[in-house]
Amino acid sequence: MVKVISITGAGRSGSTILDNVLGGISGAFSGGELRYIWQRGLIEQRLCGCSRPLPECELWPQILERAFPDGVDAAQAVALSHYVRTRFTPAARIGALHGWYNKKLQPLATILDALYPAIAEHTGARFIVDSSKLPTYTYLLSRVPSIDLRIVHLIRDPRAVAHSWGRPKQQLDTAEARAMTAIGPARSALDWVVWNTTIRSLFADASVGYLQLRYEDLITSPETAVRRILEMADEADAATPHLQGNTVELAGNHTVSGNPGRFTTGTIELALDEAWRRDMPASKRKLVERITGPFRGSFGY
Repeated sequence: MVKVISITGAGRSGSTILDNVLGGISGAFSGGELRYIWQRGLIEQRLCGCSRPLPECELWPQILERAFPDGVDAAQAVALSHYVRTRFTPAARIGALHGWYNKKLQPLATILDALYPAIAEHTGARFIVDSSKLPTYTYLLSRVPSIDLRIVHLIRDPRAVAHSWGRPKQQLDTAEARAMTAIGPARSALDWVVWNTTIRSLFADASVGYLQLRYEDLITSPETAVRRILEMADEADAATPHLQGNTVELAGNHTVSGNPGRFTTGTIELALDEAWRRDMPASKRKLVERITGPFRGSFGY
């Protein structure tokens, strides 16, 4: 089986940072947000983490050839991904709907059953890091027979998440200049509640390895956080020479999609981003607090 560490949680919670750090471990392969390989990678031909369009990357065409020697229909895979959208979260969460939902996911699960082993075989990785985040995609991975799934449930203060979603940020993987999607504080807060409670209800008591990790703990004590992840993933002996205190040395990667930070290389210093405490308007902060109030405490906020 192929060991996959799935980073899941609400957007803007630090998944790209964690993916970058885990990807630097010997024996790891960082795939970024692999759920976007069909649309963004193959159809739109956005940049791989190596800064080449994915079809021209030195790695991905070889992986895809190994996985699908007769070719793969990216448009069909995108169509099958329809059932991985957020709107199907109740189907993943409600047991009475599992039979119907699992049947809808099966064709895409079959495709992934070829893709992930090919990644591991071609790269020689002991484990793959996938920061797709979406709860329904993590649920899909749990249905893939060849995957030994381990889950890092990454959580960040919902006020910080909402503030991040409201700040302008540029895409770096498209041919033309394009702003990343921005959403308002109410939508961000609702997503935070739905995504995080769904992930916990699906996996906290499941048979798969599961670790709940706060973004704030990751940034302030990265070595401790990474050790916790590796122990959960039965990789406790893995060396992390690229990580010293709050300093991390980032090499290049072949991530499919993700935050623009995936293109960062070299030595960086991890520092807590709490600009929301200073810059977030009081009205927006209070709105987020009202929506997330009944749930924040159970996640440590």
